Amino acid sequence: MQRFYAFIDRIENITLVWTILTLAIIGFIQVFARYLFNYSFTWFEELGRYLGVFIAFLGASIGVKTGSHFTMDLVVSYLQSPFQQLVKAFTNFLSAGFFILVTWYSWKIIARMYGFEATSPALQIPMYIAYLPIPVFSMVMAVRFIIKAFESISGIKDQEEIAP
Repeated sequence: MQRFYAFIDRIENITLVWTILTLAIIGFIQVFARYLFNYSFTWFEELGRYLGVFIAFLGASIGVKTGSHFTMDLVVSYLQSPFQQLVKAFTNFLSAGFFILVTWYSWKIIARMYGFEATSPALQIPMYIAYLPIPVFSMVMAVRFIIKAFESISGIKDQEEIAP
């Protein structure tokens, strides 16, 4: 199972790196064409926006996994061990609940867009495809927050076993 998680982590990281690189190349070509040839590709800007959303949600999901998001833990860091772990578990469950709500409502919006058959102005792709990173990575973040909450709870059990 550990090999599977390592494989998924590697896929996520490679996808993020290549998507950021693609966005940078698109931006460079757009600026180069605009200033040298006085020509602008309209679909480059739209693709750049969609890739930006994809990068933001994928990066946020990786940030949850690595614990690199901003936290305000001044009060929590001064709590005693079992209470500290409980507060961390509670905030992780609360964050998971928020992302479950984001997933739910974004799926509803995507289903509505699918029914309307709306397409993007320049690329002419279905709009629900452009919005798919929101519910997908929100659900991934919710699952990761739940995993972190259970890790905090298991930290309490481990400390109880160590205590005399």
